[in-house]
Amino acid sequence: MTGRLAPFPRFTGAEPCQDPDYDPDLWSSSDPVDRATAQLACLSGCPVREKCLAWAIDHPTEAGDDIWAGTTKARRTTLRREFSTTATRRKSA
Repeated sequence: MTGRLAPFPRFTGAEPCQDPDYDPDLWSSSDPVDRATAQLACLSGCPVREKCLAWAIDHPTEAGDDIWAGTTKARRTTLRREFSTTATRRKSA
């Protein structure tokens, strides 16, 4: 990973987490069904998903246990490790 941190994504209003048809609490719920609903909503074509994921990976404390870009905290931790390992390999090459 670089020393730069991804900025908070600019929402357009077309994101599932901004859609009034979805309960905003789905993304922070501890209920597995709610979390799965939030994940599927994110994965079904969110226009800022990549930026959202970058922000959540770069800001683990702020992202907390919530669903961001269809990922859980555990998945983002795994991705962060993978990115870190890749960056280390590139520097040493």
